[in-house]
Amino acid sequence: MRAFIFSLDAFVAFTLALVAVYSLIFFSSIPSSYYYLLTQAHYLARDTLFSLSTADCAPYFTDCMQTKGSVMDNIAFGEQAARENFIIKSVGASIPNQFGYVMELSSDNGNSWSVLYDTARPDPGDTVDHAKTRKRLSVSSQVIVFDYSANMTKDSPNPFTYRSCNGGGAGTPAELLTCSGLPNNPYGSGGGGLDLVPSTGIRLVRLTIFI
Repeated sequence: MRAFIFSLDAFVAFTLALVAVYSLIFFSSIPSSYYYLLTQAHYLARDTLFSLSTADCAPYFTDCMQTKGSVMDNIAFGEQAARENFIIKSVGASIPNQFGYVMELSSDNGNSWSVLYDTARPDPGDTVDHAKTRKRLSVSSQVIVFDYSANMTKDSPNPFTYRSCNGGGAGTPAELLTCSGLPNNPYGSGGGGLDLVPSTGIRLVRLTIFI
């Protein structure tokens, strides 16, 4: 009788051990939805920034703050008063309602950030009910945006007096090229000439997706 009880006890213990092991294997093999949601939010932020950086503003929006450039150029270098409404129309239309988003701008290589728009802040202009609080996750993506401080120009006539640049008509200098007696500095560093390539303004734009 004792042998039977001991055998039964050992069998029950072995069965419980198998149940525990198979339970651990089963639950560990179930993928967590957090990582898929994290990946989805990352791709959403990255693809939104990429599409805004490569899409010309004028064909899609009538209130572009700059006549030329991409949608991202208008967000990074546009006037502050018109930025929020423009972000709602462009970024807000790309982000599904279940996500919230924050657009930030940095002009000092990411040392400090200024918030351009945050769905957590109440705004009567945002008619889409995006997420307002961060409960599950928050993921960011960044993009570099740059623009020239002025339009690219060149001196006229050409300070190096290329005959082809002057059209070859009446009054064209006889020499093909001369480097002496330039009328002004073609690079605009004190000689009175215009900058061929103006200085650039560089901005970092960060888009944070949260839910």
